[in-house]
Amino acid sequence: MLVYLNLGILMFFMSIFFMIMLMKFLLLKLKLFIEFELMKIMGLNFSVMIYFDYKSFMFMMIVLMISSMIIFYSIEYMYNDFYSIRFIYILVLFVISMLMMIIGQNLLMILLGWDGLGLISYCLVIYYNSWSSYFSGMLTILTNRLGDIGLLLSISMMSMYGDWSYLLMNFNYINKFMIMFLCLAAFTKSAQVPFSSWLPLAMAAPTPISSLVHSSTLVTAGIYLMIRMKMLIFMNENFKLIMLFLGLMTMFFSGMVASFENDFKKVIALSTLSQLGIMMFTLMLGYSMLSFFHLIIHAMFKSLLFMCAGLILHSMNNNQDVRYLGGLSKMLLLTMIFFHCSNLALCGFPFLSGFYSKDMILEFSIFNNLNLLLMFMFYISISFTVIYTFRMIYYSIFNLMYFNSCWFIYDSKIMNFSMVMMFLYSVFGGVLFSWMVFDSMMLIILSNSLKWGLNFLILLSMFIGLYLFLMSKFNLYKVIVSFYFMSSMWFMNMFSSLMSKNFLPLGEMMFMILDKGWFEKSVKDMMFMIYINFMKMENFIFMLIINIFFFFFYNYYFMNLKKFMNDYI
Repeated sequence: MLVYLNLGILMFFMSIFFMIMLMKFLLLKLKLFIEFELMKIMGLNFSVMIYFDYKSFMFMMIVLMISSMIIFYSIEYMYNDFYSIRFIYILVLFVISMLMMIIGQNLLMILLGWDGLGLISYCLVIYYNSWSSYFSGMLTILTNRLGDIGLLLSISMMSMYGDWSYLLMNFNYINKFMIMFLCLAAFTKSAQVPFSSWLPLAMAAPTPISSLVHSSTLVTAGIYLMIRMKMLIFMNENFKLIMLFLGLMTMFFSGMVASFENDFKKVIALSTLSQLGIMMFTLMLGYSMLSFFHLIIHAMFKSLLFMCAGLILHSMNNNQDVRYLGGLSKMLLLTMIFFHCSNLALCGFPFLSGFYSKDMILEFSIFNNLNLLLMFMFYISISFTVIYTFRMIYYSIFNLMYFNSCWFIYDSKIMNFSMVMMFLYSVFGGVLFSWMVFDSMMLIILSNSLKWGLNFLILLSMFIGLYLFLMSKFNLYKVIVSFYFMSSMWFMNMFSSLMSKNFLPLGEMMFMILDKGWFEKSVKDMMFMIYINFMKMENFIFMLIINIFFFFFYNYYFMNLKKFMNDYI
């Protein structure tokens, strides 16, 4: 466990250093490019370009701060695990890949971090070596590879311009297909509709991994890439409208499914999915800075929420059913304070961190020319956030403990230490970062009906959450709610698994018929024949050169000998 402690302290001090650099770059408005040219082939520039500005420093600071707290948290969480040293190595590799993706300015540098994120995410999902973990990991890596193909195709299409640096490019000559492939890469990594089913299944990973990877860093990589490439994406209005609608659908259906889900970690994963939809929706409205601000704030309180969930699940002997929770405030007092504060920050409760981003998003959305259907779906999606959050709060407070003895439930000092740091960020991070990110105070003037309407919607959602909690006590709950339809994410899980099950045997069949069959015979024999003929040709050319050499040598020698003999006689 000394390795955990040393790495945690190192990452904590690195995050403090990046915070100082963030202040410097923000106050002085600095931007720093570092380029290493590796080679040039036929006018194609292979270079590593690193780009630093206050956005990259802010994201790196949050990633390293959450990573350090998760490593401290894992000292006790993974204490009895047999492969705990393997866990920390994979975690460090993930942080390195994430930092490469953040500071990379050209697509080659991003691809290194992007592929690393996908592969290490797969290794972490299958960490517990069960069949459900293998299935979840396979679906995760197949979905992420689909996005990686989009990134590879955009790299190949960008190579015709001679460079892969997207910040320094003239966007007037960009192909529409390249924008589509980049959006495909971002959508699969950020689990937007219709690629959403892998994120709840990725909860098979250990809870510290869910807190770091699948809530605050990996899933926001796609949003971060689109924020960086916003000038490229905003060029095409049709793509923008399609992505706005898909982001809205992600918010809507993930909030609805989370309101009827009984798996503790899956509810938090679906809330992450809902917040990713909000970020995508805000970005497509044109507020890229506001989307990035919500990305940073969301990482703070969502990592705290997963930490609290991990300690609660440890106390519940790893049982993840929320219907067995109850009466936890008496035994886990400090943890439940953190849990409820992070839940309220997720709802956008006034003057917690989530309020400063979500309230601004709600008010700015009114000023856009959206039709009534989109506005209705947006506000219903916001109300779903409050519904499933307060449903979790009711289960943890008002329910009775149905599982085991209360004597097994107690707080952990090491876990609570890491929670305290993220709790401070969740309470004070919003106001501090809003002063940093936005140049001046934004004055938004709305009518009283609009202001009170938003508050009334949130208050109504609290009572709907209480209603769902009470209805779960009766058998009518299963009649009213088509439960299987909701828990299977509108049959999206079945669709993804059937696609995987159909394509994997197809790939095996093609491998056996083509790679091990025709290609093996034809390519191997053809290469062998080419090699044999090449060797024969090489021998022929070699003998021809020798004959030509001796012919000229003897010719020159006899001519000189004849001339010498004539002169001598």
